[in-house]
Amino acid sequence: MSPRKSLGQNFLADRNVAAKIIALTCSFAPPYLEIGPGLGALTDLLAETGVPVVAVEVDRGLAAHLRDRFTGGSVEIVEADFLKVPEEEWRSRFPAGGTVVGNLPYSVSSPVVLRLIELRDVFPRAVLMLQREVVDRLCAGPVGKKYGILSVYLGVLAEARKEFPVRRACFHPAPDVDSAVMSVRFAGETPEALVAALRTVVRAAFARRRKTLRNAPVPFLPGGSDQWCELLLAAGIDPAGRAEEVPPAAYLALALAFTRM
Repeated sequence: MSPRKSLGQNFLADRNVAAKIIALTCSFAPPYLEIGPGLGALTDLLAETGVPVVAVEVDRGLAAHLRDRFTGGSVEIVEADFLKVPEEEWRSRFPAGGTVVGNLPYSVSSPVVLRLIELRDVFPRAVLMLQREVVDRLCAGPVGKKYGILSVYLGVLAEARKEFPVRRACFHPAPDVDSAVMSVRFAGETPEALVAALRTVVRAAFARRRKTLRNAPVPFLPGGSDQWCELLLAAGIDPAGRAEEVPPAAYLALALAFTRM
């Protein structure tokens, strides 16, 4: 089957890389949810383990092909867009939680990571292959251009680790960039109200990342910039600093201060 450019499909064609990804995935507890199985490079190896696997594929032709191929085994193929599947369905399919694995199209990397953050209590573990630059950003620490909003979210809510690089030649068709595999282990339960507060303050902080934090847009605060600077100081953050200089723990302290207003 031919890759569809409109869906950003680049199929993994290196079985050794697939084996490394599945070995890492199987270090986490089943059952497994595979996002975007494509031609089944990872699905084949997951099927060999005999453990329950749900593979969600948005491409109708690929979903039909995979369904015929894996009928009668431990793999269930679901034709759907992962980003549009309701949380309730995932909870019903994975009542005790599960582990996510996927070779993600570059165009949907950030939306999928954001969705996994929302579903972190359903899927507390993930092994993801993404564009190498994206993995570097997601795993970045403070001070630097790579450190951004998603870096902070994962720094607060999870342990995100770059595991190994994957050359572009390992895919068909070969993309213009290299990839990397990362693992994500979400931490214990974080109240949703605190996560919402974290989103609010982090987005505000990075909205004008070239300027100092005191200049952040804060329409959600009745006291405006003065109140924002008070919150920053309460969290131990210098209002004269910049967003990329603030570590995840300080952003968590800022979110806590915001929830206590």
